[in-house]
Amino acid sequence: MRSRRRKIFITLAAAWLYTCVATVLAADARKVPSSTAPDSVAGTRRLNTLVTELLNLSQPDARAGSEWKFNHPRDGWVFARSTANIKAGGKVALWIEASSPAPSSPAPQPERSSEASKPVLLHEQTGEQTQEAMRYLPAGQYKARVQTEGSATLERLVVRAIPELIFCKFQYDPLIGPLGPYDWAFVQKHIATNVNCIVGSGAAEHREFVKAWKQQGKRWIVECGVPALDVKQPLTADEAYAYWTQNAGFTDALLDGVIADEFLNNRKGMKYPEWTEAVHRIRAAETFRDKWFYPYCTAIYRDPVSAEFLRTVMRSGYPFAWEVYLPEPPDEAAAQRNLETKLAGEMRRWRAALTNCVQHMVMCFGYMSLPTTETLNMNPAVDYKVWMDMQFQHVATDPAFEGLYGLMEYTCGYADEETVRWAARLYRHYGIEGNTAALSPALGFQYRLDHIENPDFADGTNGWTVEPAEPGGVEAKSLKGYSWLQGRYPRTPLGNTFLWTQRNTRKPNSISQAIKNLEAGKLYSLKMVTADYEELQRGKSVEQQHGVSMALDGATLLPGKSFQHAIANNYAHELGEFKGQNQTWMNYHFRVFRATAQTAKLAISDWASPDAPGGPTGQELMFNFIEVQPYFEE
Repeated sequence: MRSRRRKIFITLAAAWLYTCVATVLAADARKVPSSTAPDSVAGTRRLNTLVTELLNLSQPDARAGSEWKFNHPRDGWVFARSTANIKAGGKVALWIEASSPAPSSPAPQPERSSEASKPVLLHEQTGEQTQEAMRYLPAGQYKARVQTEGSATLERLVVRAIPELIFCKFQYDPLIGPLGPYDWAFVQKHIATNVNCIVGSGAAEHREFVKAWKQQGKRWIVECGVPALDVKQPLTADEAYAYWTQNAGFTDALLDGVIADEFLNNRKGMKYPEWTEAVHRIRAAETFRDKWFYPYCTAIYRDPVSAEFLRTVMRSGYPFAWEVYLPEPPDEAAAQRNLETKLAGEMRRWRAALTNCVQHMVMCFGYMSLPTTETLNMNPAVDYKVWMDMQFQHVATDPAFEGLYGLMEYTCGYADEETVRWAARLYRHYGIEGNTAALSPALGFQYRLDHIENPDFADGTNGWTVEPAEPGGVEAKSLKGYSWLQGRYPRTPLGNTFLWTQRNTRKPNSISQAIKNLEAGKLYSLKMVTADYEELQRGKSVEQQHGVSMALDGATLLPGKSFQHAIANNYAHELGEFKGQNQTWMNYHFRVFRATAQTAKLAISDWASPDAPGGPTGQELMFNFIEVQPYFEE
């Protein structure tokens, strides 16, 4: 989640010099809307609850040695963007320096570096170019200093205080393999310019990636467990201290610490006194002065003992991640009510219980969008991307979240690549550019999906044209608990309904429906889940590819974006005999298509092709979660 802030600094007339390293400006970065909202620090301007603009200079007079002062309002991340026009032999260099000695802070302190004299951003290539950088800095007064050489001009300079933006977690590939991998190439292409922290595993084979990340002044921490979460297991503070400090996040000088998964509401047998003492010792140890300890937690402020644990975390200068995993409400009105009660209302209770907690809090939402894993994307009539956007916008605009420390999504293995890319775009939209308006409408995304009618067969076969191979070969059925086995979270009756077919040897059972309200030329995704009904009745399942076909007329499939994949149910989602190692195997069907007209015809059958069943005669299959929605293109 965080590549350590190597705030690189040297002594300069009793001041520390802080530098940032450039990253390439994302080509699709959106313009910041104008705002006149004041900030508590003189000379700064609040863009939203997450972002404060510290400098915004257009065509500044950037002679050699020019400098501009600004106030950084809190310990946290600074973002810098500069645009320069360079002619042959020209150069523009930018430094960010402390104007006075940095105040003492309880947060971990970085090491000094001999590279501290390097500029924040350096423009040397001929032509106009824009560069970006992020670096963690203590609160205080700073100056941006520019040095020019030859024929070169600084066209624009923007400096902002931004939240910690965390990617969780590196090389946790999607549980549905064809959607991955989430390797370094994927991170560099889609994620890196929008985040300043990475959660990883501490694997030795990732060290070169960590080094490259740390050279940008960003953080890299390691996900680990919490010792003795089992209430029957004994634990001492010494053992808890050893458990965490022997993790690679603490023992490897290249890494920045750990994020511990996870701290739950206090109950009899939990080890909060021991965990609290261990965190206190970690912070007091000189060996770990530059290391970070992040706990994942639920709303543990409600109990005095677990609340004291969080106070110790905050007194140590550490952040904590509040986990809030919200499933899709059925409509926008319900979504808005949920945002107020489960986000803003709960945040106000946090702040009443723990003073200044917002300055340490990482808002941890759920990436979880993959059916058959564990998913908040439970309703095929709702676009989960829009629900994600609404949560980000709420946090970026509601006063309850003013000054929030960070944002993250948990965890990418439970998400398709579209959702992971979309979250990175939301980080930039709200957490870097400081927008307050929702992003979804600008891209044509809407909350309720109107392309397919009755996608879960909750209303029988209404909306579908049904062509059974023979009478009784197709029915709408239901099975209590099936949606939970399918991975929908939390428990819900939504998805207990499905279409049942029994394969015939003469011809396929088929259903069809017109996909409506498409926009020609635009990309859409199509998803579906199938399971073997007899296996669910027997309580025994085998991995198999279901003989099923999905045909689209009036659309063009994208090469490399269509597959069918067998996947077992999530270990924590049980039904009847399916528990522990006895898992159910389902199939996930996925397509991406480009619409060629306002409508397209979808036809589904229980034959693998028009000429071949592709499975045993008499096999009983279950179909549901038929979701069609706009596909996010970068």
